[in-house]
Amino acid sequence: MGDWIAGKFRAATLKLLMASVWVLWSVVRRPGLVLPLAVLGCFLAVLVELGNREGWGFVAFVLAGCLISLGGSLAAWWHFASTSFTRFVVPVGRRAGRYARNWVNRWFWYGLMWTFWMRRCGLTTTDRHSGRVLAPRLVKVASTPAMDRLLIRLPAGMAPSLLEGCDEEIANAMKASEARVRAHKPGMCWLELEKRNPLTATIAALPVPTGPDALDVARLDGLHIGYTDLLEPWLLKVRGTHTLLAGETGAGKGSVVWSLLRSLAPFIKAGLVQVWAIDPKGGMELEFGRDMFARYERDDYEAMAKMFEDAVGVMDDRTIDLRGVARSFTVSQSSPLVILLVDELADVTELNEDRQIQNRIESAMGRLLTKGRAPGFSVFACTQIVTKDVVRWRDQFPTRIALRLKTSGQVEMALGEDAHKAGAYCEAIPEDLPGIGYVYLDGRKNPVRVRAAYVTDEEIQDMNKHYPATGAVELLPTGRRDQHTDTTETDTTTLDPRSAEVGNLIGLAESDLVPAVSTAKNTRPGDNRPPRGPSTPNGAPRTRKPRKPRTRHTSPDVVAGEVVSSTDSADAEVLS
Repeated sequence: MGDWIAGKFRAATLKLLMASVWVLWSVVRRPGLVLPLAVLGCFLAVLVELGNREGWGFVAFVLAGCLISLGGSLAAWWHFASTSFTRFVVPVGRRAGRYARNWVNRWFWYGLMWTFWMRRCGLTTTDRHSGRVLAPRLVKVASTPAMDRLLIRLPAGMAPSLLEGCDEEIANAMKASEARVRAHKPGMCWLELEKRNPLTATIAALPVPTGPDALDVARLDGLHIGYTDLLEPWLLKVRGTHTLLAGETGAGKGSVVWSLLRSLAPFIKAGLVQVWAIDPKGGMELEFGRDMFARYERDDYEAMAKMFEDAVGVMDDRTIDLRGVARSFTVSQSSPLVILLVDELADVTELNEDRQIQNRIESAMGRLLTKGRAPGFSVFACTQIVTKDVVRWRDQFPTRIALRLKTSGQVEMALGEDAHKAGAYCEAIPEDLPGIGYVYLDGRKNPVRVRAAYVTDEEIQDMNKHYPATGAVELLPTGRRDQHTDTTETDTTTLDPRSAEVGNLIGLAESDLVPAVSTAKNTRPGDNRPPRGPSTPNGAPRTRKPRKPRTRHTSPDVVAGEVVSSTDSADAEVLS
């Protein structure tokens, strides 16, 4: 009898030890699952023990009383002090709900079926030594109302590109409308599963900033014009950058432009920002807000070219004023930030019939794009065509926004190389969702999907009425950059370059002076370029060596010693 009891005791002890080891291993391996379940189990055990002792009616009464007391307290707080309730309680509730949603998705919705999904999608690899089948391991889940972001640890020998090739299979298996792979760090990546498009609803026009920071120039580094697919504000920088907005007809370029102008409205009225607008489509788009523009052209292409050249002239004047004083530009009413807004770039470049005006505009735009950021000039160009012929200076636009486009190749031309592979599917944007596009944001390696707010015609007219550019100073070029030469000095351009006077000016002897360009013409008709090749040590240009006389071939009909006359020369040649 004693041996039987001792055997049972040893078996129970062994089972308890094995259960303890299993629990400890589970806690170490999956603490996020085991610890919350352990706390929940302890709470249920207390309720069961209390129900057995006091009765289940008492337990129900206690639970109902606690819930009613807590709910009544929160309701009274929200009714009598809604401001503090929104400040303290609402963020805590949202954070708790997000943690609960992430925990359920991590351990139940995705965790239970994860290995099965990886095997079905072919995302496994076999260890050569042990023969074990290895699959990506789910580490973390971060959920939003529209998207689940899964942090994945990849086994050795597997690259994120393997997941990118199976994005459609993964989306179909996990009941997602779209799957995207984002690099995180070596050995890990993010798998973004879109459950629904959060940008399908039209975003109403954002209110014009009227608070104490409405005229804070720091806002120029991040103007709120819409939202991202993570329901975060889309902030667009205009100071110290140039922006290219690409999208086909009806893609929603007007939403981006007017949302930008709506956020700039306080600066425009105060004279801190000037918008020089060009609408080559005859004013069909920008005419509603013409009073908000310091300068505006819609029909005269000559005047458009003059506006570009005036912008270059004012920019050169500012560089002279800032020379040796400051390396960065400070926005003020006397020196405002100038935004050159071009509604349709193709009409003033490739499609312009006057090639002279086209060359003037492209030349001025090139100078603005390469030099304008430091002295406070920004180009905001919209285009439907993204080819190199239309956007000649495409690589000089640091900020690029791509709305709906026709092909993946156009996405690459608009946003840059590998943008489509990184997730910028502009050709898949539905036509009934204007204003949606992709853009590279600061701190993000991959393009982010965004949508601009929609500003109605009535709201544009209201902006035009209440925020005119009345405080703008007139900016005209002085031409100082072209007049920087001191007129008191001797003008060497009118002197003979071989004269002694020029030699005294630059410290050379008369014998060392040679003309920079030879006045003698080349033998080619119509070509006045100087002879090629280095000069001789004495400074004279190199002369060509005389050609060897051509050897005339004798004809079978010519007899040796016979005098043969030449039709090109009066001389005669005797063949011997």
